[in-house]
Amino acid sequence: MIFALDIETIPNPATFEFLPEPECTDSRIKDPVKITAHIEKKRLALRDKAGLDPLTGRVCAIGYVGVKDGKEIEHVDVIDASTDEAETIIIQAAMTMLGKPESRIVTWNGIGFDLPYIYKRAMILGVNPANFGAPPLSAWTKRYRNDLHFDLMQIWLDFGKSNIGESFKNPKAALNYVASLMLSEKKIEIDFTTFVDLILTEAGRVKLGEYCLQDTRLTWGLFGKMNGTMFV
Repeated sequence: MIFALDIETIPNPATFEFLPEPECTDSRIKDPVKITAHIEKKRLALRDKAGLDPLTGRVCAIGYVGVKDGKEIEHVDVIDASTDEAETIIIQAAMTMLGKPESRIVTWNGIGFDLPYIYKRAMILGVNPANFGAPPLSAWTKRYRNDLHFDLMQIWLDFGKSNIGESFKNPKAALNYVASLMLSEKKIEIDFTTFVDLILTEAGRVKLGEYCLQDTRLTWGLFGKMNGTMFV
């Protein structure tokens, strides 16, 4: 079984009290009211970005697109509440997929983000990968290897050596950029700050799930494009 995997994340409000307290670093602002507004703006920005850190965020959706037993598969799990219990369910489902002996996965920056995030959240939530037959994180994050994991971004950028950019953060390393030019397909436009609200309604979960699945489809499409040329 081989499948592309993609995750979406949200901030965890329960951790906001542990975020660093922002300061006004703009010396041009003198008015106390404006200083307060400036600090509040920075505080909100920190909270919006909290979802990128597994210590202050949580996985809200995981998409799967690939082939199992010769049949195409497409599935997405979306949490229905911002709770440990809801997240644990989809983390356990991911470990079940990763624990199948024949599993090979495809990601876009899975070494740098998706897999470490899933495993760190599993650790925090008390989910033991071994209980699901899944290997430890290190099995999925070996550079220059694709026996278990095809990280297409790493491969595309020659594991950091490509002249496309000096950093994996370069805009030209973005999934949307590469997929637009190679597949003539794009990500769905969405406001990431709405994810917290989307999980609370059925319609919202459908919208979030479709967004996650589209990213996963793009990753799977790029795998088909690169397979046989960039790797075998």
